[in-house]
Amino acid sequence: MPDATRRTRDRLIDEGMRLFGAKGYAATSVSEIEAAAGLSGGSGSLYRHFPSKQALLTAGIRRDVEAGEQLAVHLSDGSGEAPESLREALVIIAVAGLRRLEAEADFNRILIRDLRAFPDLLELARTEEIARIHAAMAEWLRRHGGGTRDPEATAAAVISSISHFWLLRDVFGEHPAAVSEDRFVAALVDMLLAVLSAQDRQGNP
Repeated sequence: MPDATRRTRDRLIDEGMRLFGAKGYAATSVSEIEAAAGLSGGSGSLYRHFPSKQALLTAGIRRDVEAGEQLAVHLSDGSGEAPESLREALVIIAVAGLRRLEAEADFNRILIRDLRAFPDLLELARTEEIARIHAAMAEWLRRHGGGTRDPEATAAAVISSISHFWLLRDVFGEHPAAVSEDRFVAALVDMLLAVLSAQDRQGNP
């Protein structure tokens, strides 16, 4: 694929995902995507790169799912020097999760608003994004969580808490309870450490 064609295709994906995230898939026209990408709106230029608006959405979802591998690297301990403590490691993971959600904000908005209408893309998001990150978090807890009694459920609780904090902040512009990110991360880590410590004392048969 020539570089100019690839750049145009990438712009169409970027602008399509941005508009889908901001307005919704159904409310976004092909003409709007073309104009936002610097092409002539209404010219049909998009169809030189994608057979349909849905094909563009599919390409954008697949691209963003592949980008999620970076968070899995954090969970596999392959992101650099090992943290000095469990607390530090959990802070790094929580912050990395929030940065991932922010970086793929349009993907998350589309997932929540639109993907139920596209079962194949919803399944892709479930297996290649959500389930993959959950499995990596559960495995991390097995390795580092001491006496974690139920790493799968604990991983789900951690991921859900981070996702919900991000979602409310995205909807309202800031967390509706005016809780800062630093305070949220500190409280989440404190709670998780307390749970892990209590489970470790009780034993993990």
